Amino acid sequence: MSYNGQITITGYTGSGGDVTIPSTIDGLPVIGIGPWAFNGDTGLISVTIPNNITSIEFGAFSSCSNLISVSIGNSVTSIGRQAFSGCISLA
Repeated sequence: MSYNGQITITGYTGSGGDVTIPSTIDGLPVIGIGPWAFNGDTGLISVTIPNNITSIEFGAFSSCSNLISVSIGNSVTSIGRQAFSGCISLA
């Protein structure tokens, strides 16, 4: 979703595996991961969140049961409740 020339990831339809959140989409900066954006994606193994992301919203990665690795950039200032709940493989 684009708002004020910035993008928040609101859903994911990729094949999973190792995912890197892009810094830009269509030339606009990606600044957040919205509520439930990756919820229940059992194909997701690892995710890299770049430095431009500032927020990870409520339940963003909830129930990604095969997620084993998350790398979070240093610009994230807020992580919503239950953002990683049900990620039983996460070390």
